[in-house]
Formats: sequence, structure tokens, C-alpha cells
Amino acid sequence: MRMIIVRHGESEWNRINRYQGQLDAPLSELGFRQAEALAERLKNEPIDVIYTSPLQRAARTAEAITRFHPNVPLTATPALLEIHHGEWQGKYAQEVREQYAEGLHEWREHPTRSQMPGGESFSNVLKRTLDFKERICAEHSDKTALVSTHDVVVKILVADALGMNMDRLNRIWVTNASISVIEYSDTLPYLVSLSEACHLGRLASTREGQKAL
Repeated sequence: MRMIIVRHGESEWNRINRYQGQLDAPLSELGFRQAEALAERLKNEPIDVIYTSPLQRAARTAEAITRFHPNVPLTATPALLEIHHGEWQGKYAQEVREQYAEGLHEWREHPTRSQMPGGESFSNVLKRTLDFKERICAEHSDKTALVSTHDVVVKILVADALGMNMDRLNRIWVTNASISVIEYSDTLPYLVSLSEACHLGRLASTREGQKAL
């Protein structure tokens, strides 16, 4: 199975450096333009099924892609939700740095043992992500699936394909509206591309510009 994984376009809260997690922040104006550029890039790609997180920043990104693939089934699934940031959700990056400095350091350096106050455990988001991967690999073994999701879910799928230590997760950068491709075979998975964003040109979000991850 070939999995085309896209991170959603820039959200309004990405733009202002506010932690969103599972809160439903909309795409920013730039995010809509990124989603359109992504859709244009993928218009000639063979896609058999599309799965999306139900949060609007991912769903609107997926819907932009369906304009060029109107007959491809689109399914929203909570398995693709971003990790729940608990008490961090709705706070600006500066507030999280000031109020939760120790927890933020642990999340960045050792996410597998991190627990955001009132939030989702890493083990839970890992399980639901890998359960989803295994299910669609079984259901679409000879097909191409497009997945529209969020930063942490993309990183887990990439780290899993590479056999990485999950505590190295935050060493991966995934650009808004970028494309990562994994091919799953009967033997090994292959990471074909990571955070491809040539289609965005000057619309690309910079790593330095996003503080609330």
C-alpha cells in the first residue's frame, strides 16, 4: 500500500503561535492558499481512498484535494486527531513556556514519557495511529490512500516506518501542507519522501515561524 500523508495547511492558531491540540482552529488565509497549492500538486496522483482527521484544518485541506478527485471516497476518523494538549490547549507558546517549562522540556526531549496536564498520553496517540495504519494497510493493500492529519500523527507514522526511537520524534520537521509518502510492502516499509513542499514555494511555513508544536 502507498500512503500519501499530508499535514494540514496553516491554521489561524499556527499563525499566532497558540497551542490547539484537539481544539478546532480554522485554516488561516495562508492555510487555504497552501491547501489549494497542495491540491494542484496532487491532482494527477492516483488516489483510491482519502482519510482525514475530523478537525476542520485537516478536513478543509482534504476537501481541497477532493476537487480534483471527486469520485474518491472521503472518510473522517478520530484516529487521525492531533494529540490532546490538555491544559496547554488555547494557550500561547509564551504562556506554555512560562507556566509549564518542565513539562514542555520533557515533551520535546522525551515525548514517550510525557503527560500534558489533563491531556492525552503519548501511548494512546501512538496506539490509535498505528492501529489505523494496520487497518488501512489490511483493507487497501494494493491501493493508494491519502491521509490528511496533524503534526504528531505524521511524525509517528514516519518514525514507525523508519524504526526510530519515538523519543526522537520531535527531531522531525513537518511543514504545513507538505507531503510525506510511505510505501508498505510484505517485508519492510519504505519512506519515499518526507515533508515535500516544493509546490508551496513562498507559501511554505518556516520552522522558525511556528512555536506552538
